[in-house]
Amino acid sequence: MPSWIKRQVYPERIFNLPPERVIAFARLTLTAFALYATILDRPHDIYDAQVTYIVASSYFAFAILSFCIVVARPPKRWEQLLAHTVDISCVCLLMHFNDGPNSPYFIFFTFILLSASLRWGWRGAIQTAILLVLIFITFVLLMGGRSAPTQFGDLNRTVFRPAYLVVAGVMLAYVSAFKERGRKQLAKLAAWPGPDHGQGLQVPIRSALAHAAHIMGAPRVLIVWEPFEEPFRDVALWSSAGLEYSREPPDRFGTLVAEHLVRKTFVVPLGGGTADLPAVEGETASDLINEDLRKAFSIQSTISAPFFLPVCRGRVFLLDMEANDQNDLLLAELIAARIGVDLEHYWLRNELEAAAGSRERERLARDLHDGVLQGLAAANIHLSLSSGRAEAGIAEQLSQTRQLLSEEQQRIRAFVESSRSRAKALAEQVDLAAEVDKLLKHLRQLWACPVHITVEPPDLQVSAETARNLRHFLAEATSNAVRHGRASQIEVAIKAAPDRLSLTVVDNGLGFKDLHGSYSGKEMSARSLGPVSLRTRAEAMGGALTLQTSKSGTKIHVEVPL
Repeated sequence: MPSWIKRQVYPERIFNLPPERVIAFARLTLTAFALYATILDRPHDIYDAQVTYIVASSYFAFAILSFCIVVARPPKRWEQLLAHTVDISCVCLLMHFNDGPNSPYFIFFTFILLSASLRWGWRGAIQTAILLVLIFITFVLLMGGRSAPTQFGDLNRTVFRPAYLVVAGVMLAYVSAFKERGRKQLAKLAAWPGPDHGQGLQVPIRSALAHAAHIMGAPRVLIVWEPFEEPFRDVALWSSAGLEYSREPPDRFGTLVAEHLVRKTFVVPLGGGTADLPAVEGETASDLINEDLRKAFSIQSTISAPFFLPVCRGRVFLLDMEANDQNDLLLAELIAARIGVDLEHYWLRNELEAAAGSRERERLARDLHDGVLQGLAAANIHLSLSSGRAEAGIAEQLSQTRQLLSEEQQRIRAFVESSRSRAKALAEQVDLAAEVDKLLKHLRQLWACPVHITVEPPDLQVSAETARNLRHFLAEATSNAVRHGRASQIEVAIKAAPDRLSLTVVDNGLGFKDLHGSYSGKEMSARSLGPVSLRTRAEAMGGALTLQTSKSGTKIHVEVPL
């Protein structure tokens, strides 16, 4: 295994150890040194020395036994309680026979506090701290009269040590509670509701914004985003009163935030920035957020995070709250990315439904033309022949029926022509180079990465449907190269053959994780490797995808029928 992989794996193994193993190892280390210290520096009283040695030896033997048990299997709850009781009992005995409240074995109290915190969180830390303070006070009361006249240093320790236990217990309880809070927030994030499909909402993200507010404890959540190639900007504000949605001109609110923060997550607390959180010390909301946006939504304090996706980009503002630490900023980034993915899924779902609807309209139009229209025409002819041989009253009724059939024929024919015109629009030939150039201009600005393209022949014409599919494929490939491969340059080549079109995307990034070499589309599908979204897009276009990847870059090649 390469040395750099070992350097990454070993720390991960250490920090992924179960708490009981850490506690058992710490106990074994401390008791070994305690036994060694007992041998080197025995109490002056022979009886105390003998008892201390016996207790230290027994405690060391218990440490060895408990270490072997936790390495073999996870301990049960009653075993944890038993180990905790043995720790406290042995330390109390060692302190009792070694100067009581002034004993050097007081250091084991810290180990006991940490063990309780690791096992049972903030409740264990608080309860153990109270118990240890009571034990220490008992030592002072019971053994104070047995000692020689109190020295200033002894008195100082007698006062300081219980205060230390209280402070340590409270701080460990806070750390445990903070850890528990983070775990609950991640659990809530994992229970993300997703888009509100089928609820009749204009933009189905009400549940997502409400869930984000619940996770972060934000009274209001504002999101501003821009769908790619659309001449507008969408705005949604969630609060306890409900969801407010509006569509604004693309230039309203400018860049939303200051230029140097466009791609960053930051916090704006009341009264200005804080030194321990990024981006904003000495600056207020008026310095960092577009004035029109700030006034429109009364923004005074916020945590704000951007999201950038091939389909859209935007920014989330968690309003009327402040970040407590860096974890809140990281959580805000995850929430922004998740909301962005919801919007992307919503857009792609609409696109798929529109495509399916278009195909269904075409099929229905063919069926109507080949079936219903022909039947109506035949019925009209039969009615015309019958009316010539019928009586006057009946002939008039037949004439009215023929008129109704003619009107129905016209309506159905109009529907058929409309469907054909839509299909014709999708099949209409467009200039591929011009279509792709518009996309690449957006991608260069979105990812801050140079993207160069060559199209052969330069005046290549393809159907509007093919151009649309290629644009989406390029947007996804560019996103993967920059976000996951950290590419700083991308080359795109499109070349036409008599019946096929080839697209090649080459980047100078880090390649795909755990992949090296060349892979065909079938191989990637069978082994679930590589970029799933690109593979499925290529298959949807009737094409074949190949992938070449290494640590020096990636080459993606796809061929689709013209």
